[in-house]
Amino acid sequence: MEIKKNKLVITEKEGVICYGYFQDGVPTELYCEPKEQQSILGNIYAARVERVAEGIHGAFLEIGDNQKCYYSLSAEQPVKLSPGHEDKLYGGDIILVQITKDAVKTKLPVGTGNISLDGKYFVFTLTDKRTGISKKIRNTVERERLETLLKKYTREEYGIIVRTNAAGVSEETLTKELELLQLRYEELMRKAKIAAGKTLLYREPPHYITLGKELPAKALDEILTDHAEVFTELKEYYKQTSESETTKISFYEDTYSLYNLYRFSHYYEEAYGKYIWLKSGASLVIEHTEAMTVIDVNTGSVLKKKKQEDTLFYQINREAAKEIARQLRLRNISGIIMIDFINMKDTAQKEKLLSLLDSECKKDRVHCNVIDMTALNLVEMTRSKVRKPLHEQIRSCMKNNRS
Repeated sequence: MEIKKNKLVITEKEGVICYGYFQDGVPTELYCEPKEQQSILGNIYAARVERVAEGIHGAFLEIGDNQKCYYSLSAEQPVKLSPGHEDKLYGGDIILVQITKDAVKTKLPVGTGNISLDGKYFVFTLTDKRTGISKKIRNTVERERLETLLKKYTREEYGIIVRTNAAGVSEETLTKELELLQLRYEELMRKAKIAAGKTLLYREPPHYITLGKELPAKALDEILTDHAEVFTELKEYYKQTSESETTKISFYEDTYSLYNLYRFSHYYEEAYGKYIWLKSGASLVIEHTEAMTVIDVNTGSVLKKKKQEDTLFYQINREAAKEIARQLRLRNISGIIMIDFINMKDTAQKEKLLSLLDSECKKDRVHCNVIDMTALNLVEMTRSKVRKPLHEQIRSCMKNNRS
């Protein structure tokens, strides 16, 4: 079994689905979730407005029995399924809503009225009805090709966004996905027209099934699992997508488990801990608080062996910046992040460090924003919240196994 290459590896250990995106045998993203406890992220509901909270410019919606979500009123008007009140939201209204953030700690899941139907190459949006092409596709000829294709599928009812993955993909493959997304849209609206409030209209498959679709097309060589049920789910899911012929899905049959082969236990333990040792001998300390995540860069024993502090501190900070960007993605750390690099006097070195951190964070699929360095030499940055951070996923799985 060749460990190298870019692989999505999915296995199970004691009722927990363990999975990750591995590049040359090293995890870039890690996840875990109890097999019987699935996320509602991406689900689409006919939701009933329980109450509008003008003070926080939001509303609380009922999406199921004893299930609620928060909805921001600052977004565009949602698709209303109940008559009347077209320009404003009132208690009792039935609207179309999609979950964009899972519940985190004491916070409710977050929903949006801008429903999106995601493919690998395109996204259909229901309230934002514009068409657009990813800014990362810069080739003029390619943009014109995609614009021409889009014109055939543009409708007043929805907008279409072309994802970066679409660049260079054959028209046949792109057309197949557009037609599949159109069918999904028509089926969704058919169900929505006859749905009562608090009704699930579309269930997003588990994240371990859809993750391969989210990864860049050229950055995934194979999806590998040793779980027969998951293998069947993967085959069924990709059979219904435009990637059925291009996505390699393999079943691992060796007696030595994937969990051990890919050292999941070691990587989970490493990612759950707060200390990370760097090759130079320096270290990172990652602390989670209620308000933010704080990362401290320590020189450790390096200074006992080296001189020329200014150059040395800059080198350590560069090494730390690369590892911090990797750890943010690996651990799925999000929200406000404060980084205490080793103090440097040289302004040019500080600017180069910020630029390096920013370029490393651009490799992340989740949006990161490196803001600035404060007067106390603390770097401020943010990373968008979507799923629970890895340490909370691990804690949830441990709690689930004890109960």
